[in-house]
Amino acid sequence: MSDSIISQQTAATKNVSIQPIADMQFHGLHWIEASAGTGKTYTLSSLMVRIFLEKYLPNQVIATTFTRKASAELKSRIRVRLVETHRYFDGCRSLTEQEVLAKADAENDPLFAKVLKTFATQIAYACERLKLVIDQLDELFVGTLDSFSQKLLREFAFESGKIERAEITDDAKSYSYQLIHDVLREWIQRQPQNIIDYLLLNKKLKSQDAYVGVVENSLNFASAKFQAIPQPEIDLAQFSTEIEALVQLDLTQISTLSEYYLPEGQYNAVVAKKWRDDGKMQRLLTETLPAFIQAVQQQGAYTLFASQHASTLKLLTEISTKKVMNKCAEDVLAGFENHPLIKSLRQFIESMQMLTIDLDILDSYLQFHLASEVKKRLPQVLQQKGETTFAQQIRTLAEALHGEQGQRFAAYVHARYPLILVDEFQDTNQDQDDMLAQIWRHPCRVKQGCMIMVGDRKQAIYGFRGGDMLTFLKAHQDVFGQEGKAYNLIQNHRSVKPLVEVVDALFQRQPDFGEQVIYTPVQAGDRPHPQLIDKGIANPQPLRWIQLLDKNTEAEQVSWKIRDLLNQGIHKTLYFEEKTGARFIDENDIAILSKNHDGLDKAQSALEFLGVRTNRPSKKSVFESQIAKDVGALLTAILHPYDEAKIKRALLSRMLGFNLQQLMQLEQHADGLSGYIEQFNQIREIWFNQGFLTAWQYVLTQFDVWKKLVNKQSRDNERVVVNLRHLTELLSQHSEDYQGAQNLFHWYLKQLTSPMQREWEMERKLSNEAGVQLMTIHQSKGLEFKFVFLLGADKDFKEMNKTLNFSTLEQINSQTGQMETQRVVAVNDKNILEQSAIDQHDERALAEHHRLWYVALTRASYRVYAMLSDEKEKSTTGLAFWRGHGMNVFQHVGSVIEPLLTERPIYFEVERTEKLLPLNAEKFPQQRFYPRGKTSFSALAQHLSRKQIQDALAVAEQDIDRAEDEIQTILQPSATHILNEDDAPSEPIMWIKSNFPMGTVAGNFLHEIFEHIDFKDSEWWHLEIHRRFKNDYAMLRIELLEKYQTAFPMDELPEETLIAWMSDWLRDVLNTPIHQQFKLGTLLPHEHLAEFPFYLALSDRVLAIQRIHQLFAEYGIAMPEFKEANSARYLKGEIDLVFFDGQQYHIADYKSNFLGGYQQNYHADAVKESMSHASYWLQASLYLVALHRYLKVTLQGYDIEIDLGGASYLYLRGMNGQAEQGYFYWRPKTEFILRLDAILGYFSEDALVDKSA
Repeated sequence: MSDSIISQQTAATKNVSIQPIADMQFHGLHWIEASAGTGKTYTLSSLMVRIFLEKYLPNQVIATTFTRKASAELKSRIRVRLVETHRYFDGCRSLTEQEVLAKADAENDPLFAKVLKTFATQIAYACERLKLVIDQLDELFVGTLDSFSQKLLREFAFESGKIERAEITDDAKSYSYQLIHDVLREWIQRQPQNIIDYLLLNKKLKSQDAYVGVVENSLNFASAKFQAIPQPEIDLAQFSTEIEALVQLDLTQISTLSEYYLPEGQYNAVVAKKWRDDGKMQRLLTETLPAFIQAVQQQGAYTLFASQHASTLKLLTEISTKKVMNKCAEDVLAGFENHPLIKSLRQFIESMQMLTIDLDILDSYLQFHLASEVKKRLPQVLQQKGETTFAQQIRTLAEALHGEQGQRFAAYVHARYPLILVDEFQDTNQDQDDMLAQIWRHPCRVKQGCMIMVGDRKQAIYGFRGGDMLTFLKAHQDVFGQEGKAYNLIQNHRSVKPLVEVVDALFQRQPDFGEQVIYTPVQAGDRPHPQLIDKGIANPQPLRWIQLLDKNTEAEQVSWKIRDLLNQGIHKTLYFEEKTGARFIDENDIAILSKNHDGLDKAQSALEFLGVRTNRPSKKSVFESQIAKDVGALLTAILHPYDEAKIKRALLSRMLGFNLQQLMQLEQHADGLSGYIEQFNQIREIWFNQGFLTAWQYVLTQFDVWKKLVNKQSRDNERVVVNLRHLTELLSQHSEDYQGAQNLFHWYLKQLTSPMQREWEMERKLSNEAGVQLMTIHQSKGLEFKFVFLLGADKDFKEMNKTLNFSTLEQINSQTGQMETQRVVAVNDKNILEQSAIDQHDERALAEHHRLWYVALTRASYRVYAMLSDEKEKSTTGLAFWRGHGMNVFQHVGSVIEPLLTERPIYFEVERTEKLLPLNAEKFPQQRFYPRGKTSFSALAQHLSRKQIQDALAVAEQDIDRAEDEIQTILQPSATHILNEDDAPSEPIMWIKSNFPMGTVAGNFLHEIFEHIDFKDSEWWHLEIHRRFKNDYAMLRIELLEKYQTAFPMDELPEETLIAWMSDWLRDVLNTPIHQQFKLGTLLPHEHLAEFPFYLALSDRVLAIQRIHQLFAEYGIAMPEFKEANSARYLKGEIDLVFFDGQQYHIADYKSNFLGGYQQNYHADAVKESMSHASYWLQASLYLVALHRYLKVTLQGYDIEIDLGGASYLYLRGMNGQAEQGYFYWRPKTEFILRLDAILGYFSEDALVDKSA
């Protein structure tokens, strides 16, 4: 290993934690390297529990991973871990602080140990917080980066500047295919005909199918530099001259070379043996050459590229350009090489070689041109159709995040989602990482949130999809350039200890995998594994090598060995010692992995021949199946009932079950096909009149299709049934999109002729899928098997179908001004590539090959069988890269050469015993139990009569809008605050305040505006108002515009005027002194918090509504009757504004209530009366209790008398910048808050009651 690599490895391992669950703090950047089997999902789910307990709620967190299946698994594991943690904490309620800390010290689970210490004095709080998180877990986004980008563009359409909506298309490949066709046609039309002729003759011009690979691969690396290829200038006139010279060659000169080619010639002895044998030179010069020239004279340039003349051209090339003489005198050699005939041939051959090179370069240019044009045109095509692809969407998002507007967009996203966890980070492409870096790794925001990147560089095996180790390494450099924290999971919990140790020792022989991927040693974890007993011994030699004598016997040896293992299980000599007793090995414990499908095909055939069940993931479209073609034939017959040929084809399908003999007998019958013609015509009428599904169900029932499909015993019966159900479902779904029988029929025919391998059309799993699992190494990533067979473990590495070359280039980044390494992608052509670029590509491909075999070797939990086919022991790739050969071969106590089987094992039947399981029914409960429910101020303050009061919360929860509690009522002023006529301020309120729509939607709009604006800086207010109107409140905007245009029809810019008036309104609100001359407009962003959510824990006793009512009465506050909430155990709400005025913490609540059109309607006394009418005193007091509880927990040295302020109720329509107008400030006595706090109660009271009982 080089010194540079050692230094990199040392630097990487410095200050690395191996306990991320305990050590991580959720701010800044975090990098977790998780080797195969080290419990990554367990770690991530545990970290999520800590995140939710300590810092964020589910709707503030994003978690992404590589596939939808992995996303579902991760979310499921997070939920399970939360429930486990809640159950664990619940059992600690009765413990003292010292007992909790002692329990934490003795705890083996790192999560429980950490959170117990953190919440030793807040066990009850932790329980309630966990309950809240579990209730809200559906709000946690766990998905792929692709789906997350889609979410961002929809959620922040206005901020991103991408307001137009685009649907993800399934037809991206067909669009690319059509674009290749169009661009290729345009290019051909622009070229001279003779260029096209030569390309065709040289087989360099192909159909669009041949260019799909290079175009699709280039699109996967759209952000990389695509090396340009200039179109070569080809001088075909000069080449025509050379052909003419060849034709005009003086063949009489051939005889002057007789001294060389005749056996008795003077110089024949010094001619190389290959040219003397069988008179090869003589035959070439005297027979073949004249015939070739004659053919050129007759057929022209076509002769030069005809296959029958390929050998002639090869010999002419050799005789004219290569050495044909043995050691001889210089004049003899010069006499031959300078002979006019040989010189003329050499000149022609060299010009032809130059033409071939030019045509190769032109072919490469054409590939570059096609890829570049498709990349440029595809977004335009998608935009025209209102569609996009996931890759294009990521690119759009990454572009939207650049520039000043992009930074504002990023700030919005970061504020909404301050924490992101990115799993499988090694598989991210450049566009995805650009998006993540702009939002969460930007220097301005990196300390304000948290980004956790999780991956294993040794498992980066998706280079063909756009994953690039260079992207990973640059991100790594960025993270640690910003003081990122490093973590390493080093305990393998997947495999048993002997297998971990032998595999670890093998990889340590060659720790440098290439591309700066260095293997770090791992240890066996403490996960308990049932012991594998093999003939009385516990799992001897878990790593086994099978050296084949003939590589063609690989499938045979694998199938024999598996049959032998299964026989051992049947004979009870190979089993797992599980808690319930011995479990003997069966087919489901075994997997076969291969780099390609060819080896799997052979192994599957060999296993099925031996009667071993197999299970192989389907990678085939359902439209490729025979039953799909039969469905097509049946649909055709239905739509063409009088076409006898189509009727016959439908009858011969498996669905209708006719064979040829039955069809011939039917035709001989008097009625013939008339009965079926009538039936199909009837079905067509049903389709036309009642829709597809009704007609199709009639077909399936009328012809007993399901019975006919399984009428005969066949291994594919279930596959056929599942495929037909799948096709029925697809046709039914698409019948809604393709109205009319013909449209649906043509859509189906299109799928039959060009299956696209889309996710929704792939064949589905069978219900009884069991057996030896066969899959490629790529498919096996992330999976675990007990026994693994690795096919072709030492095969030479050869890159197949190489279309692009990947290299790197050092250049200055235009944005940062710093030198950095950039990926360069080029069309694979040795004529235009430098050797260093080719070498870089080969090193990259070989490094990924090493990583692929690392993945393969780490799939097993008990035993690995590696198939070796290199009997000459020369291979240095695959597992041979680590195993070595000869004297240097790998030796370990856990490794052994497995002897070959010499004969096919006997097939033994497994004894089948039916086990009857007892069915015990629980007694049905007689009493109904309610779950713990939630309530809110809006629910409690429903002023109902006694007869109407009911415990509705026992059966349903309510989602409360922000402005739902606002009551739009014009109150008549009471005697206590009627002003004298002379004193009454008679001026009306502003037009915008008076005419702004009423109701919940309008109230929500105003709440959101105040939530997102900067109180001190009004520069962006107009933009926020405009964005909210356009993005979320289009109907509100239309209603307000209509009112304005009715009132002011002459204004040519109504929307600008309205937005300006709205800004003035906001300014009035923020400049109104609300208490002791304090104005909200003086608050800095860090001094206030908008939409402060809380869940107030209540006692498990019934909420004492009457006691609350009495408390208000004692303090002289008249309140209407409250609604009871007997089952409520939480009180939830969102405080519009919590702020610190420099001395105390206060709350404010925005109200858009309309009390009248004049300022006198919003005097402080009028506002006070409105608060009584709407029970806002209750709301204010509940909010102050919530703030009191929060400050008591979070504010060090909290004193309620000093730190807790009051509540300001801001009636926005009446606030005009003047005191006593549009608001009321209330600060209840401390005793009032403490008594209400006690009435509401805590969960901890229940524990005390239980304990005393």
